[in-house]
Amino acid sequence: MLIKLSTTIALSCPACGRLEREEINIFELPVGKLKQLSCSCGAEKASIKKTDNSRVQINYFCLHCNKAHKINVSAHKFWHSKKLIPLSCRETGLNPGFFGKSTLVNEEIIKEKQDLELMAAELGFDDFKNPDIMLQALDFIHDIAEEGALSCECSSDNINIELFSDKIQLICNDCGALLNIAAVNKSDLQKLRQLNKVCIHSIQGKPNNF
Repeated sequence: MLIKLSTTIALSCPACGRLEREEINIFELPVGKLKQLSCSCGAEKASIKKTDNSRVQINYFCLHCNKAHKINVSAHKFWHSKKLIPLSCRETGLNPGFFGKSTLVNEEIIKEKQDLELMAAELGFDDFKNPDIMLQALDFIHDIAEEGALSCECSSDNINIELFSDKIQLICNDCGALLNIAAVNKSDLQKLRQLNKVCIHSIQGKPNNF
């Protein structure tokens, strides 16, 4: 009888932003041994260690705040959870990754990809300088808005979005203040992901560039 006990971790790379998955078998994680996880770009993403027979520690680098986080879970939860466990960013409340059964991880990755593709189709992404960067930037701003962290300095959260070939423009519908967010290259995306909130500041009626 073959017993296969494994957990799959999906974590966005803090260097390139790519979301990749890796399956970890129970035999790869004996007590005290450190299991390193790296992105295909070569950047280190996380390390996992079974501290004793009942606990597993996960240290992971976060692309949202550019800091390291740590989570301790029971070994039973690590190997047998029936739902996805988020790897949260302590600074922003966003989730750079998650882990759980392989089927659940794959389903979530497919769902996120389908959501992004649907957004791209609705917005007509052929007109953007870098459609993939624009799509990821919009997805992040959407997450920020869902956390209630998108607002204007006039205290309004009634914000509209206008898209250009190389930037996202946030517009306060109450006072008219503007914020331009560049969305062309990876450095633009990395700067954006380090925020835990987005606030529009008015500068004498002119757009404020992020």
